[in-house]
This record gives sequence, C-alpha cells and structure tokens, in this order.
Amino acid sequence: MRRTSLKVSIWVLAGAIVTGFWVLFAMVAGPGHFDGHWTVVAITVPASRLWQTKPVTWYTVMFLNAAIYGLLGLAIEPLLRFRRQLPLEPRPANSRLSS
Repeated sequence: MRRTSLKVSIWVLAGAIVTGFWVLFAMVAGPGHFDGHWTVVAITVPASRLWQTKPVTWYTVMFLNAAIYGLLGLAIEPLLRFRRQLPLEPRPANSRLSS
C-alpha cells in the first residue's frame, strides 16, 4: 500500500511539473511560438481543455492537471502491479492433460 501511494504521488508531481513546464514555456516564448504546440499541450495538460471559453488561472490548471494525473496513476498502478505478478513463461497448452 505504501509503495502504491508513493507511485501515485509521483504521478501527481509529474502532472504539476508538466503544467509548470508549459507555463514557463508560454512566459518565455510568448504567444507567437505556440502555434505548433497546441496538440501536445492538449494531450499533456488535459485540464487546459476544460475551460476554453473563459480564462482560468495557471495554478488552477496546475492543480486540476495534478489531480487528473493522480487519478490516472490510481488507475494504472494496480494494472502494472498485476502485470508484474503474471508468470513470465506461458504454460504449455497440454498441461491439463499431463496432470
């Protein structure tokens, strides 16, 4: 349980870092250099797609993106743990017949 909560917190931190990167990129590059990056922003910052008609503060988007990444981590980490528990070699097809 402790390892899973650590991994989910890493997912949350990753969501905040990704949003922080795009905020810094927007501040440094300015509005003219964002033309080819909107698709990547929409994929990596899904919270940016929630309010397209009215402005939202960058820290609200950062919080929501961190929460979305945390939910993704909650969904993905148990699947990864289950995959690690699967046997590496497949059983032979006639294993029931030999026992």
